[in-house]
Amino acid sequence: MSKKKIFILLLIALVLLFFWNNPMKKEQEHEWITQSLYDEWYERQPTWSIKEFPKQGKQFNGHQYAWSWSYVANSLIDMYKATGDEKYLDQLVPQVEYIFTQTDQKLGIESYTNSGLYLPAWSDGGHFTSGKFNYIYPVHTGMIILPILRFVDTVKENHITKYMETADRFLLESGKALAIHNQQKMWIDFSANEGFYMGHSYGNGIVSEADKIGIPNRIFAYLAACGLYDKLTGENIYTEQIEKSLRYFKQSLVKYDEEFDSYYWSYWDYSNAENWEDISHAALTVYGIFILHEEAGFKVFKKKDFEKFKNIVFKIVSEDAPTKVRKFIHPLKNEQKSYYTPKESKYYFFALRWSFLGLYDEKVLERLDDVYEGLYYQNKVNSTGLFSIALYLSVKEKLKD
Repeated sequence: MSKKKIFILLLIALVLLFFWNNPMKKEQEHEWITQSLYDEWYERQPTWSIKEFPKQGKQFNGHQYAWSWSYVANSLIDMYKATGDEKYLDQLVPQVEYIFTQTDQKLGIESYTNSGLYLPAWSDGGHFTSGKFNYIYPVHTGMIILPILRFVDTVKENHITKYMETADRFLLESGKALAIHNQQKMWIDFSANEGFYMGHSYGNGIVSEADKIGIPNRIFAYLAACGLYDKLTGENIYTEQIEKSLRYFKQSLVKYDEEFDSYYWSYWDYSNAENWEDISHAALTVYGIFILHEEAGFKVFKKKDFEKFKNIVFKIVSEDAPTKVRKFIHPLKNEQKSYYTPKESKYYFFALRWSFLGLYDEKVLERLDDVYEGLYYQNKVNSTGLFSIALYLSVKEKLKD
């Protein structure tokens, strides 16, 4: 072999050795998770882009605002936090303005069938009872109001003068909506330190949650908004109940998984004790607790607790390739298998809604790498996809501090 060929082979070997010992940083690997990707996907939305809503003037019900619009609205807040670009707030404001014109009170819609009440929130049009009973769910009110109050909080924290008056109006209207679920007989004390919210009694026997103790994910979405409301107003309308609710969840519902050093929990402690939450609803439960802790200042859950929460990601997302995802935060007795591919489970991409926990450990984002890659190449624009991209970018920005 000639000296020239030997030299070339040695050079190739050195180059390969360099890249072996110096793998690309995650930021380089994931150049597709960018502000430009978010902007492109936001514009492509068929429903909630600023081009489509509220200009199209279509009337939506509470569940549509809660389970679709709210994720986009939260993503706009997170994109502002990630970039400092006020265009995201500019896009959000006219949508919120419109939504506040669409309450039952403004439209003359009876909020609870045969109640005679026309309230400043958004009922479901009987969606969850096949048209049998109209109902305002606290989770819907919470999901809708949460991004609105995050906007108010962002304006106040960053002293954005042009939106101060708007923020004050939004805060006032938000207070009216939240108050309808803070009524007599809608709260139960379990002890001096623990308690939880209940559903409205209207629709008892027809609506699943009517006059019953709330499900964690539904209540914590509402409480997250309530916590921000108390912070922003300086009042303590909800503070005691929020703290009691957090203690109830922490002390009575949460269980410890020693194998993963993580938490898991059921929907209730009094029935279906092993009916562990699926990863979609559980993500909402923890997100509400996260907002209460990080943005509203509640400290019932400590740093060590969020270490346990973030370890759930390492439990539900497989380490081996190809990446698979659990459906539930803890194995069920009758499960045929634990982990699923995106073709096998609708829950696969819901794992990305846990990425806010990357704030406590960047390895959370690394474990979710392949799922984000799948989201990118799937190229299907939806509300939770936008929310997941914005979460990733906002967490990466916060980790720079």
